[in-house]
Amino acid sequence: MRLTAAAVALGTTLLTGCGSADAEAPSTSLPSATSAAPTTEALPVVGPADFPVLPEARTQDAAGAEAFLRYWIDLLNRQRAIPAGQPLRDLGPDCGECQRIAGAYDETAAAGERYEGGELELNDVTTPRLAEDTAAFGFGVRQEAVRLVDATGAVVDPGQELKTNAAGGIDLLWSASDRTWLVTSFGIG
Repeated sequence: MRLTAAAVALGTTLLTGCGSADAEAPSTSLPSATSAAPTTEALPVVGPADFPVLPEARTQDAAGAEAFLRYWIDLLNRQRAIPAGQPLRDLGPDCGECQRIAGAYDETAAAGERYEGGELELNDVTTPRLAEDTAAFGFGVRQEAVRLVDATGAVVDPGQELKTNAAGGIDLLWSASDRTWLVTSFGIG
């Protein structure tokens, strides 16, 4: 009985304290913007301004490396259609095959020629082999038939036939300064 009476007295005291004139009124303003959680630092733009490397391809893990490989294949398709090689040079500065492909795209553009076909589509991708700041993949790729034509559409080079599952490989190096993967080796057999 005494415990119950004490609890009722304490509860009454607390409740009356809430309604007293001396109590501070609740705030009607929101916290200032400076008290918000810090925002994530923006990633520097990498790749063409209108086709940048996606954020999911800019993580230093297996998922990021695979997303970069998929972006690279899309970039090859995009640049072949333009044709222009600089983005390939930028993302593969130490990759001999990347430099060769970039040069071919630039020479094609300078000659007023273009590629018809040649689109690449990944069939399968192995799990990347990760080691410190590198990643390596094997993959299969479908490559549509491709030919080189001049401004009138006349065939300059009959090119290659369809390859339904050509073997390929890519080696990547993590660039801490750009926070992205860079291609160090690439090939489709």
